[in-house]
Amino acid sequence: MFEKVNQIGMAVIMAIGVVLMVMTMGIEVTDEGECLNCGIEGTFIGLSYVLLAIAVIAALAGTVMTAISNPKKLIGSAKGIGAMIVIFVISYVLASDEVVKSYGDITATTSKMVGAGLFTFYILLVLAVLSIIYAGISRLIN
Repeated sequence: MFEKVNQIGMAVIMAIGVVLMVMTMGIEVTDEGECLNCGIEGTFIGLSYVLLAIAVIAALAGTVMTAISNPKKLIGSAKGIGAMIVIFVISYVLASDEVVKSYGDITATTSKMVGAGLFTFYILLVLAVLSIIYAGISRLIN
C-alpha cells in the first residue's frame, strides 16, 4: 500500500517538476546576473525547490520504511554506500590541490574537491561500462 502511494506521489511530483522546468526555460539573465523577465518564472523556480525537498524527504521516508519492513535489504544498501565512500576516499587521495591561475579565484581545498569529484566520476564511469560488458558477455555464455 505504502509503495503504491509513494510511486503515485513521486510520479505527480516528477510531472509537476517537468512542467515547472519547461516554464522556467524562458528566463533571460544579463551578464551582470540580473533577470530580465523574472516575473512568474522566479516563483516557478521556488516551487521547483519545494518539490525537490518533498521528493528527497519522500525518498528518504520510503527508504526508512523499507528498512523497517525488511532489514535484510538494508545490508545491500549499506554495502553500496560503503563502496561509494571507498571510491570517494580513493579519488580524494588521487586528486591534486594545485591551483592554476586560469582557474580563477578558487582555493586549494576547492581544487582538491573538484578533482576528487572528477576522479569519482571517472571511476564510476569505468565500473558502469565494465558491468555492462560483463552483463552482455554473461548473457551470451548462458
